This record gives sequence, structure tokens and C-alpha cells, in this order.
Amino acid sequence: MKLEKIKKFIKNKMTEKILIADDDESVLTSMEWIFPKENTEFYRDGNSLDKRLEQGPEGISLVITDNNMQGPNGSMLIKKYAKQENFRNIPFILHYGGDESIGEKAVEDGAFRYFIKGNYNIKDLRDLVNLLTKKIG
Repeated sequence: MKLEKIKKFIKNKMTEKILIADDDESVLTSMEWIFPKENTEFYRDGNSLDKRLEQGPEGISLVITDNNMQGPNGSMLIKKYAKQENFRNIPFILHYGGDESIGEKAVEDGAFRYFIKGNYNIKDLRDLVNLLTKKIG
């Protein structure tokens, strides 16, 4: 019985995806270059990401979302999902352009971390994602 649970756990971890939502094509292009396409799902608006999250946390290892995009913004999605019991093991990262207070509020609402576009090295985001997905998986 334990072996079957272990096999199921490993299979789930192998199929988990990083979800990335941003309406800026240049950001998505950068993210596609950094993160393997087979492990990543890309969304161009908040509505699409919200619909995916409504399906539940199965198959998700991490969520990176922009704050300002069509439909619910990243802050709203973090507030809606990050503290739900079934999402408690899934880190949410707000990746946005704007004031630091937006990121601080997102962390209060359940975000694991925030990155302000243009104020960090992309390697820092990549390294954090690699660390979190290895820790999770």
C-alpha cells in the first residue's frame, strides 16, 4: 500500500506545472525562455488563470502572476486562493510593476514573495522557483 502511495506522489510531482500569468508579451517570452515549456502553463490574463485555479490545486507546483492584467488582477487571485486550505502548499509569487506596498499587501494576503519588474535580477526569480519546486517535489 505504501509503495502505491509513493508511486502516485511521484507521478503527481512529475506532472505538476508552474502557472505563469502576465499580459505583457515580452515578460511571457522571457519566462518561456527561463522555464521549461513542458513544466509550465502560460496565461495572458487573470480570467484564464482564475478558471485554472478554480479547478483546484492538483497539478500545480507554483503560481507566478502579474498584478495588472485583464480580469482579476494578481493581488485579487492571491487573496482568493493562497490562504485556502487546499492551496496552502502552493507558493504564489506576485511579479509586477508598481509600488512596493502592493507586494507587501500581497504577502499579507498569502503570497510567498513578490518581485517588482525591473528591480531585480531574473536569475533571482529563476533560482527561487527552482528551489521551491525542488522543495515541493
